[in-house]
Amino acid sequence: MIAIASIVLLLAWVVPLRLQSEDVISTTEMEQQILDWTNQERAKVNAPALKWNNRLSLAARLHSDEMASHKELTHQVKAEPPFTQRLSERGAKFSGAAENVGYADSPEEVQNGWMHSPGHRANLLNPVYTEMGVGITRAGNRLWATEDFATSLQSLSSEDFERMVEQQISSRRRDQRLGRLKATHPPELRRIACSGESSAGAAFTALPHQDSQASAFNFTTPNPNDLPTNLMKKVLELPSGSYSIGACATKADNNGMSTFRVLVVLYR
Repeated sequence: MIAIASIVLLLAWVVPLRLQSEDVISTTEMEQQILDWTNQERAKVNAPALKWNNRLSLAARLHSDEMASHKELTHQVKAEPPFTQRLSERGAKFSGAAENVGYADSPEEVQNGWMHSPGHRANLLNPVYTEMGVGITRAGNRLWATEDFATSLQSLSSEDFERMVEQQISSRRRDQRLGRLKATHPPELRRIACSGESSAGAAFTALPHQDSQASAFNFTTPNPNDLPTNLMKKVLELPSGSYSIGACATKADNNGMSTFRVLVVLYR
């Protein structure tokens, strides 16, 4: 028998399934098998392969231990913090995360159960996630399993984030058959974003490009592909022109969520 549950941030559900058990191997081998199987499935839908993250794996193993000890399938055992905080406490830094949990007689049962449940499958195949950690605990004949997914931003510099915002803007305009806008990345704008004084006035003062019709947008986001609706509306209204971008990473919050403060100034 297998039971599984999935969570994306604070969303969770449980789906019971019955499958057949397989051979017994070490839990470390099982964890690696699940990573390999997951990447095989992701390749079928052209999603990038997930990298193994030891910090996510440690958090997953500790949670599986807790579930096995309490004999409870859940994302938060009594007195345990929420799953994003669990990841953060093990040193993981991320802009988004998801978790699947379950128990069964074999890793094949766990993986098949997750793949046949829409919510769990969505977590497994989500192209946004870049890293994964799996933790399996054996209790008698039962395996308790946790897999944590995360979009890691720890390797992204401000310049990287700015370039990704630029790519998103170019892609959206290309989809609408609009010409490319010239982008610049002035250090002055990045400095203002880092200072927290991200008002339009501060941005206009710092930039040498004076334009009475310029528009400034400041926002915070963990994902360079998740840009404000009002900004994208303005971007798609411009027949031509240019813009400047400045971004600065913020300190991860108590749940380990990393974000960037971003300033974008559009010129006609």
